[in-house]
Amino acid sequence: MTDANDEEVRTKNVAHYIISHSRPDKLGATKLNKVMWDADVAHYRHYGSTITGQESYIRMPQGPVPNRLKVALATLEQDGKIVMRPVETPVGVRHEFIAIEPMSPAEFPVEALEILHSAIDAICSLSAAEASAATHDALWDNIHNGQQMPIRAAAIIPGDLQPDDIDWALEAIRTAPE
Repeated sequence: MTDANDEEVRTKNVAHYIISHSRPDKLGATKLNKVMWDADVAHYRHYGSTITGQESYIRMPQGPVPNRLKVALATLEQDGKIVMRPVETPVGVRHEFIAIEPMSPAEFPVEALEILHSAIDAICSLSAAEASAATHDALWDNIHNGQQMPIRAAAIIPGDLQPDDIDWALEAIRTAPE
C-alpha cells in the first residue's frame, strides 16, 4: 500500500511521462485517463502493483479516472512542465497537453516503460469514444459514477469454466477438512 503523497507524486510523474511521449493531437484528457488505467491494470496483472501507486480509479461516465489527476496536471502546468490547451473538434472540445519539459525515462523501471509505451500506442490509435468504450466492461457496469474502481478487480481476466476447472473445484470441496 502506498501513502497518498507517494501516490500523488507517482501519478504526476506517470501523467508527465505519457504527455512527454505522446503527440498532443492524439492525447486529450479522456485518452490520458485511459492510458493510465490500461498501464496500471497491465502492470498490476504482471507485477502485483501499479505504476502510479493507485489502488483504484474513480468511475466516471467516460470510464476510469485516476484519483488526484486534476491536482497532478495543475501542478505540472504550474511548474512549467506542461501546457494544457482546449482544441475545438467536430465532436466537442478536446483538452490537449503539450510537454514543455520532457519526463526522463530514468524515473521508471524498464518493465513500467514497456507497459506505458504499449498503452500509449494502443490508446492513442483510437478515438476518445473508442478508448472510453474499451473501459466500459463488467466492472465499470457494476459501479456507480463517483465510486472507486479497484485495479485488482480490473486485473482479473474473465474466462470460461472448463470441465477440468469444475473437477478441480469439486475435488477440493470433497477433500477439504471440516
